[in-house]
Amino acid sequence: MGIDLLEIYMEVAEHFDIDEITLVQLEAATVQDLIRNIMMLREVQTPESPAELLSRPEIQSAVVTIISRVTGQPPTEITLDDRLIDLCD
Repeated sequence: MGIDLLEIYMEVAEHFDIDEITLVQLEAATVQDLIRNIMMLREVQTPESPAELLSRPEIQSAVVTIISRVTGQPPTEITLDDRLIDLCD
């Protein structure tokens, strides 16, 4: 795992208050996979009611912002189908 990819995982875990090790173990290949994993972990780890959980668009926006900040890629060029490893070149 490259430095950028590790940094993405660290920032995402901190931002969403989820366990970083568990997030890494879920092995997301694409941006979309990462978003799905975050949603799943938030549902499991957060004792909030479903109404209080972040929506998919809110999670997607935060993830794209984090990826953009770490990699220098413009947010408008990051798609759900992008492979995380490719964004970290």
